[in-house]
Amino acid sequence: MLAGRIKPQTLSTLCERVGVSFEVGLDPHRVFAREAENHRSNYGRRMKSVADHVQKGGSLADAVKAQGPYFPEHFAQMIEAGERAGRLDRVLDRLAEYYQQLADFRRIFMNSILWPVIQLVIAVMVIGMMIYLPSVIVPSTSEAETDLLGIGLVGEKGLITYALYVALSAVAVVLFVMAITRGYFNFMTDWFARLPWIGSKLRVFAEARFVQTLALAIESGLDAWSAVDLAFRSAGTPQYSSRAESAKQAILQGREIHTVMQETALFQKDTIEAVELGEASGRLSETLDKHFNHLKTQVRSSMGMITYLASALIWAAIAAVLILIIFRVFSLYINNIGDAAVHALESRGDV
Repeated sequence: MLAGRIKPQTLSTLCERVGVSFEVGLDPHRVFAREAENHRSNYGRRMKSVADHVQKGGSLADAVKAQGPYFPEHFAQMIEAGERAGRLDRVLDRLAEYYQQLADFRRIFMNSILWPVIQLVIAVMVIGMMIYLPSVIVPSTSEAETDLLGIGLVGEKGLITYALYVALSAVAVVLFVMAITRGYFNFMTDWFARLPWIGSKLRVFAEARFVQTLALAIESGLDAWSAVDLAFRSAGTPQYSSRAESAKQAILQGREIHTVMQETALFQKDTIEAVELGEASGRLSETLDKHFNHLKTQVRSSMGMITYLASALIWAAIAAVLILIIFRVFSLYINNIGDAAVHALESRGDV
């Protein structure tokens, strides 16, 4: 399940180098054999496999498909379209731009969640200190008095148990994220995309991928129905991919792309109008490219809002822990005062 896949940045660089090599007339086998110089890496082994496949007379598209999930399905389909249309060098140039923009999106997202993650790490460390330090500072008191969090974890043993829970949780999160990147939890994205506010912020990511893929597919020479099918499947969410076949059939029946898109109720009005204008002018690819720049602004805005939401949730969790500690300490303080008063009354009664 967790087999490695090529990163968008690496794929962008590969497309750029291979595209230039094809432009100057280099043999495909030689191009990929050169990419496979480091046979020890997964990348090198995959490039060698592609080179060997091409050397035996296979097409580049078939060689890419033979690598399984290492390359995105979208990449193999576009390579096949470029070979059929005799425009492989141009397709590779556009794919280099496409995957570079995808890598930029991911980098923006990672940068946007960096601060919330730092906040979460600080919160985890503070909780660890609350578990360990009280038993060290006041070693003579009982465990009940040093359990500031009220979770039964105190002192060195409590800290070790807490660290184990944190480590297991971190591993679970990493595995979950890796599974998401490979599409195993796309149904969750679909659920969130249906929510009133957050849904619109998430759908813009899929809409931007749809527009970008459709522009690239049209320019690469794919038929309109194949381009629309590929764009829906490449959007990355079940909401879009589930409509790919019906949209393809509608285009085959002679309907216009913007009409089919409008009936799905998945696209903004601006996107529908951009497609309609592109179809009317006969410059659909260029129009979609310009509209994609507009969608990129919305993607960055959505990333910012999601980051603020994540940050607010983390701070709310930290505040809840602090409030718990305050009430716990206050409760211990009141109990100690009560115990002292009872002890004083008992001592006076004995006198």
